[in-house]
Amino acid sequence: MYLTHSEIQQLDLLKKRSPSDRFLLMSQLINDQFEVMKAGLKYKNPNIDEKELKQCLKSRMRKIYENLKITGM
Repeated sequence: MYLTHSEIQQLDLLKKRSPSDRFLLMSQLINDQFEVMKAGLKYKNPNIDEKELKQCLKSRMRKIYENLKITGM
């Protein structure tokens, strides 16, 4: 796998950050991903309530992690 110049620069910037800063960035990214997933589900299902939304998110995450296990990632 080859990295672009921009990706190499981003990795260099991350290496300069403290472990706690990198952890915070990672947790923010994960939270943002959940928010995007929720927005997508709400868009596709405008009448969905919070309980159903939570179940849909759990189901989707289960499928993602099962797929990761299957592919060995």
